Amino acid sequence: MKTFISTTVIILSIIFAQNGFSGNIHPSGQFFLSNSHQINLPFRFAEFEINLPFSDFGECEFKSMVAIEYRWKINEHQFDLREAYLMWYPSFGEVKLGKQIHSWGVADGNNPTDNINAYDYYYMFLPGTDRKIGSLSASTNIYFGDWQIEGIVIPEHIPNRMPFGEEDFPFYMQEPSIIQEVENPLEFGVRIQTSAFESDFSLSYFNGYDRGMSQRYFNSQSQNPLERIEVGFRQSEQFGVDFVTFIGDFTLRMESAYFITSYDYLDVHIASLIPLEKQAEYLQYVIQTEWTAPFDILLNTQLIGNKTFYTKGQTVVPEIGVTKLTPDNFQPGMGTPFAMFSEQSLLISATGNLFDSRLEIAGSSMFNLKEKGMMFGLRADYSPIENWNIELGITKFIGDETDIENAFTKLEDFSQCSVGLKYSF
Repeated sequence: MKTFISTTVIILSIIFAQNGFSGNIHPSGQFFLSNSHQINLPFRFAEFEINLPFSDFGECEFKSMVAIEYRWKINEHQFDLREAYLMWYPSFGEVKLGKQIHSWGVADGNNPTDNINAYDYYYMFLPGTDRKIGSLSASTNIYFGDWQIEGIVIPEHIPNRMPFGEEDFPFYMQEPSIIQEVENPLEFGVRIQTSAFESDFSLSYFNGYDRGMSQRYFNSQSQNPLERIEVGFRQSEQFGVDFVTFIGDFTLRMESAYFITSYDYLDVHIASLIPLEKQAEYLQYVIQTEWTAPFDILLNTQLIGNKTFYTKGQTVVPEIGVTKLTPDNFQPGMGTPFAMFSEQSLLISATGNLFDSRLEIAGSSMFNLKEKGMMFGLRADYSPIENWNIELGITKFIGDETDIENAFTKLEDFSQCSVGLKYSF
């Protein structure tokens, strides 16, 4: 059924859309630096965007995005209807209804306040909305003067897409045997934005359920190790603030979110089930600066932090068993994925263009400021003719040989090079 719907959307868009059909075909490959073997993970082979205006029904249009996901090694593909929604432009603003990908926050790519959509961990290192999963939702934007109010309602809970059982993924994950689904999945959020003193400010609130799984119960009588831990999704409240301003030639962006997350254990009546993670409070933040250097080189830095202030309950740690939940062993279920690599990290990137912007060269690095660990990347995109791009990239992770649990140590074997060809239309 999903394939049928996606294919139908593409066919209808070709038939009825005049200039509303666009997209790209993007074959690419990733290879381990250690042995040159191809990485057996899916990638988006093609994407199609559709924009159908309906002038007979007032200011209204239909938007959607369909992706084709492909694996080289096993010649497997599937359609992914990433977005499909109606947009209406009344006099007070805009209204959207359908499967959507939302964007909150002002930082580039790493946004603690942007938790409306779940993340697709297969595309964790892609920027912005490319690593998000669309969700059925209704949203409205109301404009008056310098103020904007956005409200979002989501009737179902969508968790992160995790690469369970993927040997080529840097963090091998075993799918839990018992996953407790959210019983009352209604989620909602509101964001208020305004401008003053040549700056933009916003306050946001979101009430929903974690996108990442966490430990809920420990079954002390289970003989099957895989069934001893039951996982679920904590209910979380997010209180966010962000602003962007300009200081001379510099652009400053700051964003932070405070989370209060907990499980409701009022329905526990089985003695063998030991409640685990009960409650926690934590903060995530991003401080970003941008500067256009000589020769139009764009320099960008991001300081990303994650701090847990309060925990209550227990957790299960391998080789230890049931133990007290502390800020050191607590894992957030919301927030930017990069904040979960370390308590504090620094990202530095530079981008420049040559040959009348036909060649773009970008370098990036990430440093763990609390533990040993770093990442270096270099990418080159060359456009020999219009609408065609040749892409080359390399990424190297360096961890701590004395700490096998260090996130960057686990990422060392994921050091890779990539090559791709992209045609846009």
